[in-house]
Amino acid sequence: MLERLKEIQMSIIEKTSISCFLIWVSFCVVSILLYFCYPLFELNENQILYLFSAASQVIAAIYGLIITGYIFLRNELDRKADKDESFEEIVLLLKTEYFGSIVNISIVTFSSIILCFLTTVGETNDSKLIVGLIINVAVPTIVTNLILIISFVIKILNPNSLELASNKLRELTSRNEFDNKGSLEDFLKNYNQIEYILEKYGTAFSNNEFQDYETIRSKRIAKSKLVNILYTEEKIDITLKNNLIELISFRNSIIHGSDLFVSRADVELSERILNQLKK
Repeated sequence: MLERLKEIQMSIIEKTSISCFLIWVSFCVVSILLYFCYPLFELNENQILYLFSAASQVIAAIYGLIITGYIFLRNELDRKADKDESFEEIVLLLKTEYFGSIVNISIVTFSSIILCFLTTVGETNDSKLIVGLIINVAVPTIVTNLILIISFVIKILNPNSLELASNKLRELTSRNEFDNKGSLEDFLKNYNQIEYILEKYGTAFSNNEFQDYETIRSKRIAKSKLVNILYTEEKIDITLKNNLIELISFRNSIIHGSDLFVSRADVELSERILNQLKK
């Protein structure tokens, strides 16, 4: 399961990077074609110097605000995962998606500022062709940067972001979504027994001097960590460990997602894991 999470993290970053690159290339091609065929604007020296110097400052300021907001957002997601361990994998997927967006924004922001500098410096060049090409690459880069920033802001402000991430996690962990429908009640009953066994084992690592419920709850060990401890202590094998982590992730995606469907294969897996864990 951990390998699959890493794979989807890399795929998310690759998809966002490829889409960003395609948008930038499309804008550049259109801008250069218009420049050679039918130029829409003709800028004098003062306009070029003012527009691109101001653009670089504005882009740098917006980038600083985005990074500041991203830091606060990551801290908020970490606090949510600390309070409720069932959000752990969901938060991980969200942070990966947001990080991919930040990487793209950072690269395009750096490129935009460099192109703005080249435009202002290149204005002294006698070759209008070179200056024109730089301008028609700089403008699409700035526009691409603004599009990325707007889409990132919309993404992080989406009230259903956790639910969407839960649905992605479900696609990762579901055994067979096209299988015959299984009993959600049986699945949750099996999972609750598995959870009870894990938590009972986890009490051996808890400090009994805490009597307050909230203190005891905050000191509980995460179930995924308990599974790793069981594996380290050689009480379960690698197959059962992977199945347990996958089952925990699947259950978390159900309770936080929009679809409560479980397949018969999912129910059978939970029952098989329960029987193995009891042994």
